[in-house]
Amino acid sequence: MDEVLELYRLGLIRFGEFKLSSGKKSTFYINLRDLPSFPDLFEKIMNMAIEKIDPTSFDFVCGIATGGIPLAAYIAFKLRMPFGYVRIEKKTHGIEGYVAGRTEGRRILLVDDVTTTGASLLRSTNILEPSGGKLSCILVIVVRNLNVVDLFKKRGVRFAYLYYAGDIIDYLFNQGLITKNMYDVATSELKK
Repeated sequence: MDEVLELYRLGLIRFGEFKLSSGKKSTFYINLRDLPSFPDLFEKIMNMAIEKIDPTSFDFVCGIATGGIPLAAYIAFKLRMPFGYVRIEKKTHGIEGYVAGRTEGRRILLVDDVTTTGASLLRSTNILEPSGGKLSCILVIVVRNLNVVDLFKKRGVRFAYLYYAGDIIDYLFNQGLITKNMYDVATSELKK
C-alpha cells in the first residue's frame, strides 16, 4: 500500500472536520479529484484499478461528474473503448441532457472516485437506464461503506473497488501516521 502512503504524504488523505458530497460529516477526507495532478501516482493507481475489472464485461466506460471523469477517460483510453460521462445536473444548452457519449446498446462500466452512501452511483444508474445502455459493472477507487457494494451486487451489477476506507485507516495507523484517537474516531465513523 505504498501508494496510500503517497496519497497521505501529498495531502490527498486528510484528517480534520469535513462535509462530504453525501452531506455527511467526516473526520477524514480522501481527495482523489487532485490525483491527476500527480501523473506517476495517478497512472499507478489507475493501472491497479484496471486489474480489478473484467474488460470483457463492458464495452463503454462512463465517468460520474466530476471525480469519475478523468478516471474513466484514462480507463477508456488504456482499453481503447468508447468514453462518456454522466452529469449531476442536466445540461440546459446545446443538445441538453445528462449523459455525454453514445451509450445506446452498450454494456456500461460506471466509474467514480470515492463513494460513501452510493447516492451518486444510484442517481447515475437511474440517468443511464433510459439512455439505451445497460449498467454492467461499477468501479470505484475508494469505498467508505461496504454496504454500497452489497446493494449493487443484489441488483446484479458487478462492483469492483481498489480500497476500502477502513483498510486505509488501518494502514495509516499501523505506519504511525495517525494517532490512536484519530484511528478510533475514523473507524467508528465507518461503522455508522
